Amino acid sequence: MNSEPTSTGAAARTVRPAGAPAGTKPRIAFWDNARFILIVLVVIGHALSTVRTDSAFAFDIYVYIYLFHMPAMILLSGLFSRPETSPKAIRATLQLLVTWLLWEGIWAVIHLAVEGKSPGDGFLVSPAWTLWFLVSLATMRILLPFIARTRFPLTLSIAVSLAAGLLPPVDTDFSASRTLVFLPFFVAGWLIRERGWLDGQWFVVPYRGVRIAAWGLFGAVALGFALVPGLRDFWRIDKRLTWRDDYDWVFRHAPMGDWMPSGRFEVAAAGIGISAFLLVVAAAMTLALLIVTPRRQSRMTVWGSRTLYVYLLHGPIIWGLREAGAIEWAEGFGIPGLVGLIALAIALAVALSATWVTRVFRPVVEPNLDWLLKKE
Repeated sequence: MNSEPTSTGAAARTVRPAGAPAGTKPRIAFWDNARFILIVLVVIGHALSTVRTDSAFAFDIYVYIYLFHMPAMILLSGLFSRPETSPKAIRATLQLLVTWLLWEGIWAVIHLAVEGKSPGDGFLVSPAWTLWFLVSLATMRILLPFIARTRFPLTLSIAVSLAAGLLPPVDTDFSASRTLVFLPFFVAGWLIRERGWLDGQWFVVPYRGVRIAAWGLFGAVALGFALVPGLRDFWRIDKRLTWRDDYDWVFRHAPMGDWMPSGRFEVAAAGIGISAFLLVVAAAMTLALLIVTPRRQSRMTVWGSRTLYVYLLHGPIIWGLREAGAIEWAEGFGIPGLVGLIALAIALAVALSATWVTRVFRPVVEPNLDWLLKKE
């Protein structure tokens, strides 16, 4: 999530991290700006997740975010990944795995201390809450060198993504379902840099018409929610957008009104069709987000270089607010309370991006692996 950006055609200002050695490659402001926007959406989504079905407003905001924010984060991760097994690539993957194991332990301690629950049979098999992202990202990095050797890597990854829902055993264990579903975005991210798909002037300094189209897409999706006020009662699309379950399970637990496909072929065809549509929407909204993201350096740029800290540290805070009843209490005030939760989530993302946070929590977010690896 905090991979060091390199040039990929974006005409954005570069910034060298504060205190970094003179030889350190500068970061591209644009990509860090995009990272921060996305991590804010992550925190908002998690703040609303337990109350999302209590009102149409919360449901629409939650679904709107989940339509694209994780595919976009996966794409950015793929953009700065390479299909190689160099010492640097191996170190980056091991860093993710060690951080994951460390945080599985942290969550186990939290649950034991607060709830008296000891780790169950799913410990380390089914990643704790937000930790699925680390497992999926590490797995995608391991798979990329093999996928990159094929003639049509993106086509292959799309086929794998759509086929994942056909297999019930592909579920939350080691985040297998999400890994396969989001794989095309990771591969697309790598191909963007490999083939220069976003090097054109239309993206580097987006034309006015391109920006209008991007904002228009966001507005059209929002308008779609506004025109279907009973969406949460008609279709629990939020269950589908978690991308954890097979097509049959999703249709049984999140049907579209009275329609329920019957028979394996119909379930497979409908599941693939709906998933393909939602992934296309995710891709379009991801591109739109990148188009409207500011290119210039700002304070947000610095915050965007610390998104892994926000991602890992906001989890226990949001969880604590849930357990204390604060989320439900705020939701009880209706839309003003939900707006307050959104504001709190934004403030939390900013606060966890502070320099002192990175200094204090570095050992548990970016643990030193010098003891584990040979010197290069």
